[in-house]
Amino acid sequence: MKIVVDSELLAEALEDASKAIASKNIMPILDCFLIEAGVDGVKVTGTDTRTTIQSYIFSEHVQIEAPGQIALPKLSLEVIKKLNGDVSIEKKGNNVIIISRKKEIDMGVFDSEEFPRVPDIDDSELFETTGKELKKLFKKATYAADPTGKNAAILAGAHVYINDGVIGIEATDRHRLAKTEQPTDVGHLGGAVIEAKALGELQKIILDKDNLEFGFSKSFTGDVVHVFVRTDRFTFYSRVLEGAFPDVGRMSIVPDGVTEVIVEKGELMSCLDLVYTLAKEDKHNKIVLNITADEVSIRGQGRETGKANESIVPVSFKGGNFAVALNSKYFMDAIKALDGDKVKLVFSGKVKPIFILDESDKKSVHIVLPYRTEEV
Repeated sequence: MKIVVDSELLAEALEDASKAIASKNIMPILDCFLIEAGVDGVKVTGTDTRTTIQSYIFSEHVQIEAPGQIALPKLSLEVIKKLNGDVSIEKKGNNVIIISRKKEIDMGVFDSEEFPRVPDIDDSELFETTGKELKKLFKKATYAADPTGKNAAILAGAHVYINDGVIGIEATDRHRLAKTEQPTDVGHLGGAVIEAKALGELQKIILDKDNLEFGFSKSFTGDVVHVFVRTDRFTFYSRVLEGAFPDVGRMSIVPDGVTEVIVEKGELMSCLDLVYTLAKEDKHNKIVLNITADEVSIRGQGRETGKANESIVPVSFKGGNFAVALNSKYFMDAIKALDGDKVKLVFSGKVKPIFILDESDKKSVHIVLPYRTEEV
């Protein structure tokens, strides 16, 4: 195999594909990119066997002097980033020679036949959207998943569904929950649980201007096996998580609160940012909210670093005075996921879920469980 390609284009393709490569791998071949050169151009693939990203450089942007394929170590990305202009990449025996101007790099390669196959996809069930809309959807819920899956493997994922003209996503780690929906012109495609970490990496390579195809690839029995996202720059594949996702439908219904307060999002985040600086030293990131008609005060204390207290004036208030302790990081994560300028907080009891709502988005719900404590 021998190709000549602009170093910046190749670096972009490698960077996108690298998002699917795990930081630690048992199999050396999974620390590699598969680079394939053919009549249509160059394909660069990275995978951790569950998630695969394949990026493209089309034939008009690359010179194919000899077709073929190589498995190039992940380190090659750092090498290519340090080069300028056109680079020549040629496989010679068990090595690859990379030449750029007066620079020449000789690297070992792996057996490309050992590289895992890209999934075979049934793309008959999909819908079209934009990068901006898909990132917006994922941002509002994936943060609430449990990245470790220690308590339940299924909670390491986010449940994505397309039913009756609605696309929705929901995630929970049992201490918090996020759910959002938006209308679509697609009918019923079903749903699947996708690893939240993979969706996070996908968001990093999607551009707002991208036109996307999003779909579920099903087996002959009708079960969803893979989720895919396809653009003219890359294709993302992820094998779905197996198991039943918790039914969070009833939990996400907003109750009548004993106390409801609306505050400016910017003021609340500024206040939280200060208090969190100390509260994060506490094992549980604990803060205490005190809500009255006149102010919302937030108090946090580190184990050894001291304490902080700040307050803001609410936009509106309904109900009685209320105090509650909660995890400051979980609280901030939920607020960051909101699009609007105003945040509505609904409290229905000392140990009942706290609802964090976006006044500009009635289709999204964010929930954090309070701490049981004598401090409030």
